[in-house]
Amino acid sequence: MNTPAPKTSNRGYTLVEVMIALGIFSLIMAGTTAFLINTSNFAAYTEGKLLVNRDIRAFTSELSDFATYSNYFVIYKSFSDRTVVDEGGSGDFMVLAFVDDDDPSLYTQLIGFYRSATETTEGPVQKFSIAFDPPSDQPLADLLPASSSAGSHEEIIELSRGLSDGRLFYNFFNRSITVQGEILHEGNLAKRATNTYNFTVSPRG
Repeated sequence: MNTPAPKTSNRGYTLVEVMIALGIFSLIMAGTTAFLINTSNFAAYTEGKLLVNRDIRAFTSELSDFATYSNYFVIYKSFSDRTVVDEGGSGDFMVLAFVDDDDPSLYTQLIGFYRSATETTEGPVQKFSIAFDPPSDQPLADLLPASSSAGSHEEIIELSRGLSDGRLFYNFFNRSITVQGEILHEGNLAKRATNTYNFTVSPRG
């Protein structure tokens, strides 16, 4: 006597079951995608904060070293506007002057820092250094780089915003330079890495 073969079911998935499965899969993918985006943004923001702190340390150290050995400073409104800033004023262009020990009328070196931005915008901080051999007796204003060379010098800070009336350098009683600013780095689209800095340097005179 032959035993009949067991019947196999050819029943497929219903539309409702497929829709439920797709819904569950979509929720899982949405959660995974959100997690990956948040992780990526956090990593970018953390990297930005590290870069901000690095820039602050480097800028503070470099400016302090140069100022310590300079003879005096001059602050201008900006790299393009060479109006001299008097005591109590602020500007985005600062020059440290080094003069000959035997003849203070002779310049041996100029080191300048300027912010390429306006009072209401952010921009990079750049630096130039010019040495004179033999020392020069020309007026300081004539020894500065042309205003048309803005943006062509070494970049010290990627992005900065001035916090002293919208500018970076404050003339403190014609004796010291107070630097008041905010450094920014692109962290992610939702939040940028930023930190403020405030320090004072004084030429030896």
